[in-house]
Amino acid sequence: MDPFIYLLPSALNQKKLQKTLPDTPPYKISYGQDEQQEGVLLDTFDAEVFQSAKILFQHGDMLLLIDLQSGRLLQQAAPETWSFAGDLPVGPVTAFLQQLSKLRAFLPVASVGLCRLHGLLLDDEGKTRARLHHLTICHGRKSVGIGITEYLRGYRKAHDDLRHSLERIGAISCQSVGQVYRVLAIKQGKYTAKPVIELHPEAPVKDTTRTIISVFLQTARANEKGLVDDYDTEFLHDYRVSLRKVRSVLSLFTGVYSPEETAQLKKDFSSLMQKTNALRDLDVYLLNKLHYFSLVPADTHEGLAILFDYLAEQRKKEHSDVIKVMRSKSYRKEIGRLEKIFTNGSNLATGPKAEEHSMAFACRLICKRYDKVCKIARDIDAQTEDGAIHQLRINCKKLRYLMEFFTPLFPEDEIVSLIKALKILQDNLGNFNDYSVQQTSLRHILQEKMSEFGSAKLKVAESVGALTAILHRLQKKERRQVMKNFARFDSPETRAAFTKLFHTPQIEEGVDENNSLLQ
Repeated sequence: MDPFIYLLPSALNQKKLQKTLPDTPPYKISYGQDEQQEGVLLDTFDAEVFQSAKILFQHGDMLLLIDLQSGRLLQQAAPETWSFAGDLPVGPVTAFLQQLSKLRAFLPVASVGLCRLHGLLLDDEGKTRARLHHLTICHGRKSVGIGITEYLRGYRKAHDDLRHSLERIGAISCQSVGQVYRVLAIKQGKYTAKPVIELHPEAPVKDTTRTIISVFLQTARANEKGLVDDYDTEFLHDYRVSLRKVRSVLSLFTGVYSPEETAQLKKDFSSLMQKTNALRDLDVYLLNKLHYFSLVPADTHEGLAILFDYLAEQRKKEHSDVIKVMRSKSYRKEIGRLEKIFTNGSNLATGPKAEEHSMAFACRLICKRYDKVCKIARDIDAQTEDGAIHQLRINCKKLRYLMEFFTPLFPEDEIVSLIKALKILQDNLGNFNDYSVQQTSLRHILQEKMSEFGSAKLKVAESVGALTAILHRLQKKERRQVMKNFARFDSPETRAAFTKLFHTPQIEEGVDENNSLLQ
C-alpha cells in the first residue's frame, strides 16, 4: 500500500489530530520529537534534486533526503563541509546523489529550521497499527510541514484512518517540491543548460536566429558567477557549450546575415571562448584522473601522481587568469555589447536568406548536412586517414546542433528519436577525438615541459609514455567501432525517418513558395 505523502500548510496540532481519529477502535498517537535544528536546503545549480521530486537537507553532520514520489526518507552522517557526492562516506543518501550527479556541486539554496516528529498509531492494546514521519520546515517567517505515513501489513484500515484524520486537519497530497518552495517563499532555480526555445514555422529565419542566439547568450552568462567562484567544472563546460552553439548558429545559418557581419560575429565569439580554452583542457585531464590511473601499470603511478599535481597547479593559475578576464571592464563591455546586438537585432546586416520561412530553412540545412555526413562515412574504410574520421565527427556535431536548434518546429518524438540515433555515433566519434587530443597534449608535455619536473622527470616521462600508448590503443578501438555505429545510423529505417521528417521537393531549390512544408 502506498504511503500518504502530505503537505500541511500550518503547524501539526497533535491534540487536533488525536480528536479527529475514529472512536472505534480507540486509537492513540505516541510521539517522539527531535529538537529544532538549524539546517540548509541543498541542490545543484541546475536543480537536479528538485527535478527528481526530492528534497535534500543538511543539519549539523547529518544529511536528510525526502523522496516525494516513493515516500522514502533517507538519512546518513556527513562531514559538515562537502561539495560533491564523491566527498561523502558510503551511505544511502550518497548512493542516490552519486547516481544523480557526479560532477555538480551541491550548493546551499536556503537556510532553514528543521524539527522532526515521529508518531506511532497505537490501538487499545498498545500495538502499532501505522507510523507517521513529520518534518516541520521554517524559512524566515514561513513554515510548512511535510510528512509520510507508513503502512504496516495487515492494518490497512488503520492507515486509512490516519490518512483521513490528517486530511481533516488540512493535510494535502504533496508530490512536487514546488509546493514546498511556494509555501516557504523559496525562489526556485530555473537554470537549464538545454533551454526550451519557442519557434514559429512561418517566422523569418532572421528572427529565429536572433532568438536562438539570445537564449544561448543568456545561458552562457548565467554560468559566469559559478565559473568565477569555481563551484564545479560544469559552469565552465556549460558556458563554453553555450558560446559554441552561438558560433555554430552563425556558421551553419548561411545567408541569414551578410558575409561581413557573420565573419565579425564569429571572430568576436571565438575571442571570448579562447580565453577559457586552457582551463577547460586542464579540467578534462583532472576529471579523468582516476580513469587514467586505472589504465596504466601500478609501477607508473608515482610519476603519474607527480604529473597530476603539476596539472592541478597549472589549473589554479589558469583559473586565476580567467577570473581576471571575467571581472574586467573590457569583458563586461564586450559581452554586454553582443547581448544588446541580439536583443535589438535592428543593426544586424542581413543576407539573402534572412526572410526565408524558418521551417523551410531548417529542412534544407538538415537534409544537406545529413547527406554530407552519409557521404563522408560511406567513404571510410580501414585505410582511411584519421583526418576523415575527424571530419565525420565535426559534421555529425553540426547535424546534431541543427536538429537541436530546430527541434521545436517538428514532432518531438520523431526528432528526438533521430537525435538519439545520431548521439550513439557522435559519442563514439567524441571518444576517438578525445583520445587523439589527449595524446597530443601528452606529447607536448614530453617535448616542452619536462624541465618543470626536475629530478622526477624520468618517472613522469615513463608514466606519460605508458599512458600515451594506452590512449593510442583505445583510439584505435574507437575507430573500429565507428563503422559499426554508422551502419546502425545509416539503416533504412533511419534514412526513411529523415526523409519523412525533413525532405520535400522544394528543399532541392532552397525555396518553399507554396508553403507546402507547413501543410
